[in-house]
Amino acid sequence: MKTNKNILTEKEMELVQLLMADCKSTGDIQNKLKRSFLGTTEQMLYYF
Repeated sequence: MKTNKNILTEKEMELVQLLMADCKSTGDIQNKLKRSFLGTTEQMLYYF
């Protein structure tokens, strides 16, 4: 049976809720996503 890749897991939904908790505008969302992506990329480069 094929699963829908667009459905978030419970953990992914929890992360989304934490990230969105204090966002008041699309700019806030963009800034958080940029910082999250940068932090993730830096962590990956450090460990690999």
